[in-house]
Amino acid sequence: MTYLPQNKIKEYRDANKPSRCPILSIRTSDWVLDHDHQTGMVRGVISRQANSLLGKIENFFLNRCAGRKQDLPAVLDALADYLRKPQVDVLHPVGLTQLCKRFSRLTKDKQAFELMALGCTRDEITLCNNSKERTQIYRKVIKNGT
Repeated sequence: MTYLPQNKIKEYRDANKPSRCPILSIRTSDWVLDHDHQTGMVRGVISRQANSLLGKIENFFLNRCAGRKQDLPAVLDALADYLRKPQVDVLHPVGLTQLCKRFSRLTKDKQAFELMALGCTRDEITLCNNSKERTQIYRKVIKNGT
């Protein structure tokens, strides 16, 4: 084991920074020297964003899930596999609310385009006086299926 003094961290980080973050695959100028909080050992140089994400994941798993550190890679593999699974063609009620909120923030022209793509007629859309009414139509069309 080699100890890295505080005054040598920048030098070590600069000598070992990758061209892209190994976790987020982003280019950045904001690199940090990541270390394992349980062992204190350096793991590598990663972007500040990845370091923050990694810390949140590790802390949540260890503290809130009462997981064991050695099990985290397998849990993350299972999580990645789960996210890669095809979605079922069923819209969750909260998902409908989220879609409607996003729709309501669109411009009038983009709302009209979306509604027409869902099969609404120009006349139906023109009868709407505001975004709220267009959003109500959008909600109805989505709920009833297209």
